[in-house]
Amino acid sequence: MKYNIELIRLIAVVLITFTHTRHHLESGFLFFIVESVPKVGTLLLSIISGYLYWTISRAKTNLLQKKIKSLLIPYLISNILIIGIAVTLYVFFNINFLNRLSYDFSLITEGLLSLHVPPINPPTYFIRDIFVVFLLIDLLKNRNLKSLFILIPILIFGKLLIRVDILLLFILGAATPYILNKFNKNALYILLAFASLVIYIYLPEYTKYPLAYIIFVFVIDINIKFVKTGGYSYILHLYHAPLMMLIYPLLASHDINDPLSILLQIIFAIAMTFVIYLITRKIKFLQVISGGR
Repeated sequence: MKYNIELIRLIAVVLITFTHTRHHLESGFLFFIVESVPKVGTLLLSIISGYLYWTISRAKTNLLQKKIKSLLIPYLISNILIIGIAVTLYVFFNINFLNRLSYDFSLITEGLLSLHVPPINPPTYFIRDIFVVFLLIDLLKNRNLKSLFILIPILIFGKLLIRVDILLLFILGAATPYILNKFNKNALYILLAFASLVIYIYLPEYTKYPLAYIIFVFVIDINIKFVKTGGYSYILHLYHAPLMMLIYPLLASHDINDPLSILLQIIFAIAMTFVIYLITRKIKFLQVISGGR
């Protein structure tokens, strides 16, 4: 594993935590930091997933079984756990934990299976979509018809992908080794900078896409000394949002737009997920929540 991938993945997940802080900001520099800048986080993860597939995973056998372990099972555990907590709080304490879903069968169809909208744990829609991408790869590349047992029901009852751009960026990430081999690095930067400028002028809301790719291409060949953080990054991705929901009532009596309040939500999520990560290092069977990472 390249440690620059480990670093950029950790940074991407930390950025994603910013977007799930509770606040009422609508504009200003702080809004830009917690809402606009972090949008490149999921884009970077999509590119990284494609790059790692092409450079590492595509040569391995039993792709579907591996992705069930590393993607589907952690996704299900995370969302089932949060559904259980939400129902318990509602039934026994009359606390409404939900803000998008209702206490009915939609907790299963949408909250868990995410047929049309992000699941009860919103950040995990990315894991759901990436798993669908690998189902498509296994079907098309390996002719594994077992993938159809999952793909067909999703197509019939829901949306194949919550965000199509995840698939497109995955493909771009997979093509990156070829792109870097064919293009001079400086010429590629100039091309991407020009594309970013044109997009910023005509379609400013899409500027995040070339920006995310520029960041990835810049970091990919840097020789960085770092530590392996894949397991922790994954747990942070899976559990930061519900942890922020838990700390929010403690901060609600303060100005929720106060930078300190927003920072405390982020620090709490980072710290508590690190505690969970350390526990999984000590109790090996709990590593199932991070797909064995």
